[in-house]
Amino acid sequence: MRPHLKILVIEDAADLLEQITSSIGNTISYFDRSDVEISLIEASSVSTALQYIRDDGDIQAVVFSWDVAAKESELVSASADSSTLNDITLTDNALSSELASESAPVENNARVIDAIKSIRPELPVYVLGDAVKGLDIVNQAKGIESFFYRNDIISDPESILGYIINDFDDRNETPFWTEYKDYVVEANDSWHTPGHSGGASFRNSPYISDFYRFFGRNVFVSDLSVSVDSLGSLSDGTYAIGRAQSAVANTFEVRHSYFVTNGSSTSNKIILQTLLREGDKVIADRNCHKSVHYGIIQARAMPVYLDSVFNPQYGIFSPPRLSQIKTLIEENKDAKLVVLTGCTYDGLLTDLKQVVTLAHKYGIKVFIDEAWFAYSLFHPALRDYSAIAAGADYITHSAHKVVSAFSQASFIHVNDPDFDKDFFKEVFAIHTSTSPKYQLIASLDVCRQQLEMEGYKILNELLSNVAELKSQMAKFKRLKILSKDDFTQMFEHFESDNIGHDPLKILIDVSALEYSNQEIHRFLMDEVGLEIEKFTHSTILVLLTLGGMRSKIVRLYNALKRLDDGAVNLSKRKNKSPLPADIPAIKLDDLPSKAFFSKREPIAWQNSVGRIAAGLITPYPPGIPLIVPGQKVEQKHLDYLHALASQKLTVQGIYDGDIYVVCED
Repeated sequence: MRPHLKILVIEDAADLLEQITSSIGNTISYFDRSDVEISLIEASSVSTALQYIRDDGDIQAVVFSWDVAAKESELVSASADSSTLNDITLTDNALSSELASESAPVENNARVIDAIKSIRPELPVYVLGDAVKGLDIVNQAKGIESFFYRNDIISDPESILGYIINDFDDRNETPFWTEYKDYVVEANDSWHTPGHSGGASFRNSPYISDFYRFFGRNVFVSDLSVSVDSLGSLSDGTYAIGRAQSAVANTFEVRHSYFVTNGSSTSNKIILQTLLREGDKVIADRNCHKSVHYGIIQARAMPVYLDSVFNPQYGIFSPPRLSQIKTLIEENKDAKLVVLTGCTYDGLLTDLKQVVTLAHKYGIKVFIDEAWFAYSLFHPALRDYSAIAAGADYITHSAHKVVSAFSQASFIHVNDPDFDKDFFKEVFAIHTSTSPKYQLIASLDVCRQQLEMEGYKILNELLSNVAELKSQMAKFKRLKILSKDDFTQMFEHFESDNIGHDPLKILIDVSALEYSNQEIHRFLMDEVGLEIEKFTHSTILVLLTLGGMRSKIVRLYNALKRLDDGAVNLSKRKNKSPLPADIPAIKLDDLPSKAFFSKREPIAWQNSVGRIAAGLITPYPPGIPLIVPGQKVEQKHLDYLHALASQKLTVQGIYDGDIYVVCED
């Protein structure tokens, strides 16, 4: 299997199109690139070209002849068709209004490039034109990779093909992984840590050699020490690591990107401690991951919490109301930061552009925990809800959750023009090991490579597969995949707040089944071999990630069809415990850090009403705290915990039936 460099040539004059493609095609053999498959395809109209770009993720370069007669109808159609996929509609209002206006043919040609970039921003576009008009073309066209005189391409096609191949190689490079792999292959004698010395202590032991054999030689010889200077320092971002981080920043279109090897929980804490000082106000979604709450405690900041919006029928949370976000920002203009979850566990998405615009109006920075949505930039059906596209200042991505990286591998992205890089590095050093695992760093490097080169292609296929799954499951009698219409019924602010849903978070309503959720989970795991991400009393959540092959979807469909048909032998549900309709708002009279670091005592959680919590009480999954330090425990909290107990979920912060509260004396 080789990488495929497919070049799309757009020219509406048939004879000229044939000349260009044959000239470039005849020079492919001159470059002796047996490691890359190189091919060309032709498009004689803009509409055909845009359809190719939408459908064919192997296209890695576009050669656009500037004099193509781009029709207004084709461009408007391109904007309209750029597509509605599942519950998310691609909307580019600026582009749509621009395409709908009257304009000259030359302006239309510039907008062809806009249309291409609206589908795949990473796709390089090379313009062919009249050399006399070259400077004007560059001024009119945004985002072109380079300009070539059309006659030169026919007479000297090697020039443009060499340029295209070089750009392809640059996009495809893996600065850390390549150097790391080369170093490991050299098989240097290890006189430094780690102590197993390339696996020797495992390999030569009669007791633990099975551990070595299970994982294989490469795992051990590639487990290196930070003593290898040429590979660079994670804490300082030098050499190969630094180059790899710069490549990530370029792919994600941000100012800086950083690798974190102990998860996005740590990434969140690093950002919060970089930005907040003792007593600083931070407006935070109370449904943020517990790492955000811990980060606020560590920074000794003062949170102003947004309320939960909870649907008890399905047991899921929506993003906070934009009206409350607006109110809290305007009431707390001295806040330093707004912290939101960009994509909830169940795939619900905040219209972040509105939040960023309002926060920046008052000089407030915006930090988005986008752990579950790391692929958002790489498909037009998702991009409008991307934190980076919305202009957020800080973003974290759990690369291991939904894209191709090892567990604990995480990205921090920075777009803040006021970024204090030196202080960030000090905070980074507080949280990060001085002996990071190089395999995690390498996985982040190749993760970027895949998103850059084939992210669109993979996501396009996954979205198509989900659409087909939904179509087939629409015929079911009892099971259904929840969609935009269902979320609109659940949450009154869904439409007015322009909330979206990530179709790759497949949330299935199982409430019409007679079986208990434990029995459904057991059936899927034990009898069918499907490990699902999360379940509530009436839903199961299935994540479709970059590793979601079509055969897995077919197996999922088969299992769900058996459940829907009743072709299973499972125990029936005895009762269905309702969840409370609302969760008390978080009200704090002082810094949560004060309660957290105070003298504490254990008390039976059933007897804790009226006491001040000294720790987080967090149902898991999804890891969203019900009670935070400094909060007074209410009877409604206990009612919610009683309801969760029937679902047999883990509740972190309860120890042998006790929770910790602030000592009353």
